[in-house]
Amino acid sequence: MSGVDSDRDTGEQRALSSEGIDQLLVDLGQIRALIIECLASSADCEEALIGQKIREISLPLCRLSLARVVEVLNSSAPYQGRQGVMVSNQRLKAYVEVFDDVICYIESIRDGYRSDDDFLENIEVKILSASGSSEHSVRPRLENCPADVMKEFCDSVHTTLREIRLVLAQWHQAPEHKSLAMELLRHLHALKGGVLVYGVEGLVDNIQYLESYVAAFLKDELATSEGLFELLERYVSRLVVVAELLGKQQEDNLLSFSGNGVGQVPSSSAQPLQTGSGLWQDGAASVEAGAAGRQAVRQPFSQKLPRLRFLVERASVMLDKPVHLIVLGEELEMPVEVLGRLIAPLELLLWNAIDHGIESRARRVAAGKSESGEIVLSFGLNEEGSMAVITVADDGAGIDEVAVRQKALDSGCVTSAEAAAQATLAELIFYPGLSTNTSISAVSGRGMGLDVVNTEVGRLGGEVRVTSMPGRGVSFTLFVPL
Repeated sequence: MSGVDSDRDTGEQRALSSEGIDQLLVDLGQIRALIIECLASSADCEEALIGQKIREISLPLCRLSLARVVEVLNSSAPYQGRQGVMVSNQRLKAYVEVFDDVICYIESIRDGYRSDDDFLENIEVKILSASGSSEHSVRPRLENCPADVMKEFCDSVHTTLREIRLVLAQWHQAPEHKSLAMELLRHLHALKGGVLVYGVEGLVDNIQYLESYVAAFLKDELATSEGLFELLERYVSRLVVVAELLGKQQEDNLLSFSGNGVGQVPSSSAQPLQTGSGLWQDGAASVEAGAAGRQAVRQPFSQKLPRLRFLVERASVMLDKPVHLIVLGEELEMPVEVLGRLIAPLELLLWNAIDHGIESRARRVAAGKSESGEIVLSFGLNEEGSMAVITVADDGAGIDEVAVRQKALDSGCVTSAEAAAQATLAELIFYPGLSTNTSISAVSGRGMGLDVVNTEVGRLGGEVRVTSMPGRGVSFTLFVPL
């Protein structure tokens, strides 16, 4: 780990007044008290409040060049424990010690004394020793994932990470532009929509950290600073590390199952993901250079179906909602470039159908439906043959229009009850950040999924139409020029 740059620290400290440091110490003490409450009774642990408090202290910590501390606090916080898994007292005690160290360190800054460069390493050692693991010591795995699906997944992660890195750099150059922050959030949400079913915690966790800070900026809860961008770049770098490990796993699997002999990779296999700057060197320029050629090549959508079927199967298990996927017209051919860009929107729509549309087993039975839900994914052409028409339809409860319009009014998406009543359903549900969920989970809650779908299809020159039938389901139809 590199030491703290003293010249930079001096400048950052001037950005945080003595009163600001005093308030930060108070806030740190309050969070420490919450952790102690968890030690006393884990059942009463205010998990959401701890997460919120950590985000609130992120900016002042970053201004003190302690972005690494924020990263440790996030990755070690009790609220990151998986549902149903109790956080050990040993880990909670170590976490309290970390807060003690941070408080002492900031007090030394206030009193004009700089601690040595071992500070950051010491607090990480405490957390790692308490959790009994070391960073990146366990390779991420895609359990029971078919080889072709794994290849498709790794390739898409590679591409999306390149886009995330590019947008983050652009936002860093123009930090006042919320449109760039929104674009970054779209890329992050699209990536998360695809990785959740693969169970790669290193990707999901770090995407969620990034999402929380970008969303806080968009809601004016955080201001931009060099420290904040340093923190965001740290999390993106972590995503790259996990992607590299996944790429190596893909390579190993191909070697294991290849019939070409030990040490030989089939010529059709994808190259493993690169690390460091190499991941980005074949970026936008090479993509643009090959775009025209790829547009001329067409493939049937059936080649992408294994990945979508895998997503539906895993999401069904994760959400405990049995779902039957019916696919029609999958032999429809379309340009490879268009096909590739439709995967993320379709993944998000399938997630949306299972998470929001399909009811629980009990509710379906009570409504006189079969216990298993049904999703129909169909592909066709318009009358002129110039546009692909893709529909994702479920037989769930339909959209609660009253709840959507009320949420739009409460959140400020519309300015009056009259405007909420007059707006079309599509105008409201595609509004970025609008969600009827009362909490944010790994699956949903930020209200970005349908915005990503609408934005990506719009960039392809198409449009999305939605039809909702109360008690009978929802259908989203994508019209995409070929």
